[in-house]
Amino acid sequence: MLIQINKNIVFWQKYNPAELTIEELSATSFEHSEKMLAKLGFQDIYISIKNNWFRTIPMGELYHKRNKEDGYYRVIYIQINTATGEYYIGKSNRPKWSEIKRYQGSGLKFLNKFNNHKNEFVRYFIASCKTAKETEELEAFLVDKELLADEKCLNLVIGGGGTNEHPNIAETSEKKRQYMKEHPEQYKPMIEKARKLFQSGKTPELKARSERIKEVMNTDKYREMTRKRISKWILENPEEYALAREKNKNSIRTKECSKKKKASLEEWKKKNPDKYKEWQEKLIKSRTSKEANAKRANSIRDWNLNNPEQAKINSQKRARAAAEKNGKAIYMLDLSTGEVIQKFANQHDAARWLVDNGKAKNINCVSSISAVCLKKYINGHGCRKSTHGYGWCFAE
Repeated sequence: MLIQINKNIVFWQKYNPAELTIEELSATSFEHSEKMLAKLGFQDIYISIKNNWFRTIPMGELYHKRNKEDGYYRVIYIQINTATGEYYIGKSNRPKWSEIKRYQGSGLKFLNKFNNHKNEFVRYFIASCKTAKETEELEAFLVDKELLADEKCLNLVIGGGGTNEHPNIAETSEKKRQYMKEHPEQYKPMIEKARKLFQSGKTPELKARSERIKEVMNTDKYREMTRKRISKWILENPEEYALAREKNKNSIRTKECSKKKKASLEEWKKKNPDKYKEWQEKLIKSRTSKEANAKRANSIRDWNLNNPEQAKINSQKRARAAAEKNGKAIYMLDLSTGEVIQKFANQHDAARWLVDNGKAKNINCVSSISAVCLKKYINGHGCRKSTHGYGWCFAE
């Protein structure tokens, strides 16, 4: 009995179980025994894919076809929708029998159909291979451009990719993207449908889709899975990660990005004043906590140890900035006449002048200058009036 789906897919089986009668099944001849088994679902089924015939492998027989060298099951299968005639051809390389039974396929178009109509699909195993390379070559032979042009075919890309070389996610995505660019006619209906959905406004379908995405993105399991995937990629691609970090840092520092973030924050503040106030309080509390201060101090200390030259430059910059902001102008006085010899913008400038002219060893003399300007009292000696041979006082 032949069952032809189209020119690419044809079924053949000796008996049609639905047509067998009770009288035929009650006979005792060998042929009637075959009919009895056929009625129970035990008969050979042959499938032709592009005029290449394959005998389907029953599950009991396939169980014993495990590769003895590495313990893997390597199979080619076809999934057929009995209601519509749509089909999907794939390969599976799995070390466990339970994984072979559970795995149905990975094509996006097929999975969308399968998840919505599981009861309509029937899977047939058509070949068992010894190596992963054999499965790739056989899948590539069956799933080619000619088969992809069939409207009943649910495969999106040509077969034979991925198992031997184990490409990473970026390579796989790039391969799919390139294939879609080279074969736009296959994806045109799907793209048009998506475009209409997004341009239709706030429809129930679009809202439901957004809710599903939001629900998945908010799950702890998805976040943990994403974190592990990113951590693994960072370990395997340190150079690419460094370049990505640098690129991201540069993009964040651009005027356009800063302006966009500021505008977005201002808009959010207006819409959510209470949440913004709560967020600010939480932010200040987290930045000023004992744990945050200790962590910040340890981080600065470690950075200073690893970058001594830059740390020295930064320290000098901070000192100059503090002096410019808070420093007061002072006069250097002659001790005998009390006349003003020179004016300095602040005490640090005066200390540097003493060091440059050999009057002091280092700029720590600024503390002595400060004591004279403030007329600091010293026990048993009264107020300090001079240091390094000069008198000092504030200009104001």
